[in-house]
Amino acid sequence: MAESCRQFPGKGTVVEKRGREHSPRSSTPRIHREPQFWIVLLVALAIHFPRLTTLTIRGEESRRAVIAREMLHTGDWIVPRTQGQVRLSRPPLQNWLIAGLMLLTGETSAWSVRLPGLISTVLTVALVYWSARQHLSTTGAVGAAAAYASFAQVLEQGRLGETEPVFTLLVAASLLLWYRGWTAGWPRSLVWAVGGACAGLAMLTKGLQSPLYFFGPVWVYLIISRQQRALAEPAHGVGLAVFSMVVGAWQIPFVVQMGWENGWMIYFWNVANRFHDHRLTTFATHLLTYPLAIGVVCLAPWSLLLLAFGLRRLRAALGARRDQALFLTLSVLVTFPSVWLPPEARPRYFMPLFPCIAVLVGVAMEVLREHLGDESGRLWRLFLRLASGCLALTAGVLLFSSWWLPPSPYRVPVGLAVLTAGALVVLAAVVWTASRLSSPAGMERAVLAIAAGLGVLYVGPIITIQKQRSENLPAAMATLQSRLPESARLVSFDHVHHLFLYYYGREVPLLPWPQTAEDVPPDVDYFCVHLAHPGPPRLPFAWEEVATLSVDRNHHPVPKERVVIGRRTDRLNLSAVNRQRG
Repeated sequence: MAESCRQFPGKGTVVEKRGREHSPRSSTPRIHREPQFWIVLLVALAIHFPRLTTLTIRGEESRRAVIAREMLHTGDWIVPRTQGQVRLSRPPLQNWLIAGLMLLTGETSAWSVRLPGLISTVLTVALVYWSARQHLSTTGAVGAAAAYASFAQVLEQGRLGETEPVFTLLVAASLLLWYRGWTAGWPRSLVWAVGGACAGLAMLTKGLQSPLYFFGPVWVYLIISRQQRALAEPAHGVGLAVFSMVVGAWQIPFVVQMGWENGWMIYFWNVANRFHDHRLTTFATHLLTYPLAIGVVCLAPWSLLLLAFGLRRLRAALGARRDQALFLTLSVLVTFPSVWLPPEARPRYFMPLFPCIAVLVGVAMEVLREHLGDESGRLWRLFLRLASGCLALTAGVLLFSSWWLPPSPYRVPVGLAVLTAGALVVLAAVVWTASRLSSPAGMERAVLAIAAGLGVLYVGPIITIQKQRSENLPAAMATLQSRLPESARLVSFDHVHHLFLYYYGREVPLLPWPQTAEDVPPDVDYFCVHLAHPGPPRLPFAWEEVATLSVDRNHHPVPKERVVIGRRTDRLNLSAVNRQRG
């Protein structure tokens, strides 16, 4: 059995024997032999896998899926396209993953779109646990992994077919694997090669954030820790070379096909969109509110534990964990301006650094674990009592709203509210009981119960409310299909919305917006247009509306964005006249 030591001021050193812990100073903990590792993975699966396909495809998910489907249709895996036109939104690694699952399953479905995100989230939870175990006990590692799995932003994004889950896994892998290898004595060429490869894959997922998020923190860390000579070593060049080769494996064929201008724009097109609003008020508001959005909303409720680093007594107790905390903190601080300064950056853009923040949460828990017996442990007990109270209060609000609120999309069905409230009350009791215990086992139970409570709340009531508010485009599309002749060939004037393309499921050729009736090919009868303004489209020929489909995420009495499907009538009338003459 392994021995662990806890130092209490004025009480000497207490040596405890626990088979359940591994010494934080051990070089390579075998996490696959630790039951805590498998338990936290099961909790992560339990709060991200259920109801994975309950919500309709939304947001940018349909864009990723349509590009992947077109890759399968055309056989071109290099150039991202929709409707045959190049899409310079971002590089194609996520499209490859979705297309691979479509090829494996033989169909386009929410499973193939969202499974890469789900797998990436679970792997990130495992990575956070493994990284935390370098200097932390199982208690700190469980806290770090459970925190990441149940960050509010991760609960929302971790199950979607958006880019963030995959990008987060790769960025976190570049940083955490590099630091683990650097401090554990791996061959330096291997350390840099692993970090560079993960950063290169991350760049193929989303773009220029990747090299900033890997090389920036690593270089600053080496300089601040007075290891800057490592930057002149050949091993560093190996990392740069591996990064370049991974990116170049796709970038070079893309540039050969599309030219340097498109090769440049695929990285900068989205970046430029974050600076459209140049008003000083927008910039100032973003500077003030963005840190609050990250700390108070996206990282809730675990960001409260980071307050432990504000206590001098606990900072002094970091010991061997100080260097790890330094690297993680620098990673967050160096990269934060990239999302803090652009006035239209969204909070989810900083999600790739959440694994580093989660390990910092684990470090805070570890230090608090060693001080449960003194006054510094008050912060931990306060956190647990607040969490327990919030879980119980949420249960009461759910019951009240389900019984007394008038019917609306925000009202949770009574049966679901009762089940959820019962689970939250039980978990609140577990957390409250743990707040009265001064043991690592109690801490682990508490953080797992909090993570489970947050997961139950999201998977149950929140997803139900989102479903009730959502547009039912699949049903509207089924109605449209019944109105169109089986032989109808639908075209679009300019690009049609990717959500419509996803659910329509058939090829929709793209035509330029017609200026005269003669601009439309004579064999075109049915067409569709994407509108983001009220009123009918202005077309230079007579036509009638077949259907109007909202492509908004949520239902609105007047859709903000819609696709109008029409049929030409001038050509039909001309055909009838010709038949009569004949």
